[in-house]
Amino acid sequence: MASSSKRPRAGKSGQPPRKPSRPYSNLFLTERNETHFESISTRKFILERRVELEENEAPKFQNELHRRRWDKLGSYPLPANIAVVKEFYANALRLEEGIAPFTSYVRGVHVPFDARTINQFLGTKLRANEVSEYGNYTTDTKDPAVVEAAICIPRFGFHRNRSQQPLHVKRRDLLLVVRIWSALVHANILPCSHVSDLHWTRAMLMYCIMTQRTVDLGDIICMEISGCANSAPGSALGHPSLITQLCQLAGVDVYSPPFEGPGKAIDSRYISAYCQDRALPAVPAPEPIHAAGLQEDIPMEDAAAPGPRTQEAVIHKLLRLEVHSKRRILRRTDT
Repeated sequence: MASSSKRPRAGKSGQPPRKPSRPYSNLFLTERNETHFESISTRKFILERRVELEENEAPKFQNELHRRRWDKLGSYPLPANIAVVKEFYANALRLEEGIAPFTSYVRGVHVPFDARTINQFLGTKLRANEVSEYGNYTTDTKDPAVVEAAICIPRFGFHRNRSQQPLHVKRRDLLLVVRIWSALVHANILPCSHVSDLHWTRAMLMYCIMTQRTVDLGDIICMEISGCANSAPGSALGHPSLITQLCQLAGVDVYSPPFEGPGKAIDSRYISAYCQDRALPAVPAPEPIHAAGLQEDIPMEDAAAPGPRTQEAVIHKLLRLEVHSKRRILRRTDT
């Protein structure tokens, strides 16, 4: 009896079925991957950023980076081989049965990009007693107010739609340390070309980082790479430097140009330009009851005697105030 791996599949008329594990050519797994390469070739890349901070700079950010053992996340970015990365993304498209998940194919070499491989490269493998908590928080169940309290400046929060569902929060409304993390997340973890705000879906990761929840970094990145490979035409592609280095580890020659990146480093100049604290809005003081202007005390001899107010007393007091106001104007004119 024939095994399931040899089961015939639909193909071009008159051509024998092709085994799913057999590459279509030295460059592409299948003919559709070759076609997909054409759309990949026109896409832009989101370049990773290096973290280049002195020990005394952004201590809250750096302390959490060290605590998580994510140091290499900010140090690995090097110039990326664009031709290699485009070929990687073309073959990371999942179209055929039997192709190992989270594995691409570059110049005749299979290149794994699963969570284990990425964690091993970054040195971010979870400890034996650690379980990722990131998956426990979803955009459908998480209370936006709880997230706002962890990542936003007091009295600021998410912009919402008409149904009061959170959409995004402006970068200027984030805490300083969150703004720095946002720059790293949008470049090296969940690539995004629109970095002036933080989308609600990405806010889940930021919440976990700020509340010291356990995160499986390799799992997030491998899913993101797979999502980019299968995204709509025109979408930007991320992780070019990481992919270049994964290809190199698998035995691919990555030393031929063109090269690109990395992006602008996260250093003291970047923080000064893009992550400065904004001044909190002052709480407005209650407006005075009387007309605005320089306030002067009414002389004691003109003050009304205590007692119940009658209409006549009120009119009399207003006349005294008017006289006093005229005297004040005359004094200013004389000076």
